[in-house]
Amino acid sequence: MTYHTSVPGLRTGSDLELKFKVSAPQDGTYDLSVFANSLNTFPAVKEQGPTNIFMRVDGKDEQELSMPLGYKWVVWDHADTKVKLTKGDHVISLAARSLDGVRTTKGDAIIDKIDLSLPDPAATQSLYEAEYADLKGASPDYTVNKASSSGVAMLDKGDTATFWVYSPRDGEATLHADTFGGGWAELVANGRKVRNLAASAKAKVFLTGGVNKITVTGTFGRLRLDRLRVQHTAGALTTTWYEAENAQRAGTAQVMASSLASGGKAVTAIGGDRDNGNTLTFNATAPKAGRYALTVRYSNPEQSPATHYNPDPLARHADITVNGTMRRVLFPHTFHANNYWEQTIQVDLKAGANTISFASEELPNFDGKTYISDVFPDVLLRSEHAPNIDKIGITPFTDQN
Repeated sequence: MTYHTSVPGLRTGSDLELKFKVSAPQDGTYDLSVFANSLNTFPAVKEQGPTNIFMRVDGKDEQELSMPLGYKWVVWDHADTKVKLTKGDHVISLAARSLDGVRTTKGDAIIDKIDLSLPDPAATQSLYEAEYADLKGASPDYTVNKASSSGVAMLDKGDTATFWVYSPRDGEATLHADTFGGGWAELVANGRKVRNLAASAKAKVFLTGGVNKITVTGTFGRLRLDRLRVQHTAGALTTTWYEAENAQRAGTAQVMASSLASGGKAVTAIGGDRDNGNTLTFNATAPKAGRYALTVRYSNPEQSPATHYNPDPLARHADITVNGTMRRVLFPHTFHANNYWEQTIQVDLKAGANTISFASEELPNFDGKTYISDVFPDVLLRSEHAPNIDKIGITPFTDQN
């Protein structure tokens, strides 16, 4: 169900309230998407970043939502939440003031529309049929009785079936590999072996938000692979969070106030001039040695002055050193220092104490010697800083040994 408006006016100092008359076909918990936009460089938006508004159902059950930022007006994105509705007619309101009048909107947002949808509570899994996977060497077989769909994939040694699996967020998921036996294979998630397969089996793994590469590779005999079932679960792979303001800072790295950061604080000014020592170092503890997911909650406000055709947001990189081993990671632009996203990479940790450090400096040109800032000193073309860091999380990559 879609309800259109395309109305500005939810801004600082406003008392606007948009009321949408909606009709729920049945009782349930509905997904609500508010399609909106705020220009990240607009004066009213600069102070706080994401524009906050107040959503309520029939004048109650208020929630405060942060509207998405964009590099231009009417570059639409959406903020999502859930609302409980009984069967029948309701009014969903988006307002610039809270019900008690104490809190108000800061910023300036345009609302395009709201979408309401009712998820099927029975649809707890996403299904990926093996015969439709990206098969290399493997072949589909449509003669197997009781296959879940039209057939299976036959995997000899070295053959692969690759599934491109969507995850709405970074976090735990359970992978169910259904087979009819006949051979052995390895289940690999995002480049990391999870377990061996023969009969149907499952494993909990950490998936990143977006598209994940799940590969089944034959190792012995001829495995009849039916499908991959993916269910987003929680509780088995526990994340331990470390706040950046409690980590060890060196050089110019400093704590900044940030209302949307965890605890209202983050660390900025990591990196800088060439050969700087402006770093942030976390001491993290792992219960056992192995592969972990390192999740960085960060913001990146780096942006060059826009041309008429290019908004020029810049990625910031961080040289992340884990127990002496460095890996360079790019962090996309988040449109404001107070707008936080998450990015996850895989790391190997040892049992007990581990050090995780963040550093940065301007990277050289392709010749490895010259720098773009020396050629164009007045135009920001390459960042010298790491992103602002709110916190990091450490999560076991899988429940398999």
